[in-house]
Amino acid sequence: MHLCRKISPRLNSTDNFAACIDHYIFNSVIDASLSQNFLPARRPTDNFAACIDLNDLFSMIINSEGIVLRQRKIANNRRMIVLFTKRYGKLSAGTSINEKSKSRSALALRPFTYAEYDIFKGRETYSINSSQVLKSFYSIGEDIDRFIMASSFIEYLDKVLAEGEPMPHLFDLSLEFLESVSHAGKSAETLLLAYIYKTLKMLGVAPELTCCVNCGKKPSEFGGNSGIRSFSVTSGGIICDECEKEEKTNPNALIYKPSFDIITVFVYFDSKPLKTFEKIDLKPEVLTEVRTILAEYIDRYLGTDVLRQSIGPEV
Repeated sequence: MHLCRKISPRLNSTDNFAACIDHYIFNSVIDASLSQNFLPARRPTDNFAACIDLNDLFSMIINSEGIVLRQRKIANNRRMIVLFTKRYGKLSAGTSINEKSKSRSALALRPFTYAEYDIFKGRETYSINSSQVLKSFYSIGEDIDRFIMASSFIEYLDKVLAEGEPMPHLFDLSLEFLESVSHAGKSAETLLLAYIYKTLKMLGVAPELTCCVNCGKKPSEFGGNSGIRSFSVTSGGIICDECEKEEKTNPNALIYKPSFDIITVFVYFDSKPLKTFEKIDLKPEVLTEVRTILAEYIDRYLGTDVLRQSIGPEV
């Protein structure tokens, strides 16, 4: 029991967690004392260290910045919070923190909030012990257009992220989006489309824009109207006229020939910071075509129809 009192105060955790560890260590000490009749004399701490790595104990409490993606009620007045964390990726964690209270921890469970979370990691589950708001983007909820775009952003992340896969660069870009959408002008749809396009490279599904995706021919060799490129959702990039004719023989082919240079628009999305799109919008007709193409693209390659069901007219 002396060992229990010596080790447990070193744990910066909850009383329940410390009690569980005390119980485990107490049993380990009993086993150690019995084994001394058959093995060379060893210190109780040696026997404990042989059973469990102390680093594993302390790693059970993890800490990370995060964004709330969604939440739902579960049993015993608890909530299941889905977080996108910078260090651990997407994870689901239960909590007993009352969302309706005015505590700092409760505020960090609300939508459009960037916060720091202390999370207890069990063998197969996570539980939020405490949280602290780092920044609240409350202005998003003050404007209906911002709210719709930000809600679509949250839904998109929730659908494309896999559990337990850290994506720190995507997290930073997502935080940049929240910052920009909170300052966006009347319409933030161009900002959302630019954000989604930027994520495609991070998710490994960026379209091919430097050459025909089928034959490798450069855009300068396409002929015809050099400013207009056909875009094949089916093949995943721009295609030349010859490959377009061949691909159209497939009844399931999905090819668009937009009224604008799609390469210019997508390269602009990719090369400019999101802050650029806070005050500028694509022309309405161009916006509609870009939305349609991206909606089909992310549905095919990422399995999400968020651009169809959440924004503007049916596409």
